[in-house]
Amino acid sequence: MVMRVVSALVGLTIVAGGLFTALNAHAGTSSTATNTSSAASTASQGTVQAVQAVEVKGKGSGVGVVTGAVLGGLVGNRMGKGTGNTLMTVGGAVAGGYAGNEVEKNVKKHTLYKTTVKLDDGSVHDYTISQQFAVGARVKVSGKKLTLAN
Repeated sequence: MVMRVVSALVGLTIVAGGLFTALNAHAGTSSTATNTSSAASTASQGTVQAVQAVEVKGKGSGVGVVTGAVLGGLVGNRMGKGTGNTLMTVGGAVAGGYAGNEVEKNVKKHTLYKTTVKLDDGSVHDYTISQQFAVGARVKVSGKKLTLAN
């Protein structure tokens, strides 16, 4: 009986892990630059006006969900009797899956930099990029990428 419940939980957590992975991929944060205006889509130069570090949670791959769900299901299975045992097993699997996913995302977190650039034409644009530039640095803007100007 316990093996059937654990097998069913593992199957459900694999399906749930795939669903969470798909949702995270759809709603994930890109580490490439994002330009809030299309005016700077051609190559130009400017000066960095401000830089703000932004911590971004990583993407869950499903491993944390599956691991957490299995461990939570096993712990929940040790509690209760009869129908209560089944409810505790399922509840433990759900809670463990959620907790495992959050732990995995926190382990994979990284820092992006919201960089404000004033272009030589006077326009100001924000970029969210993985590289940090110093305030006052001269940069070349090419599409959604920033590089140090020569």
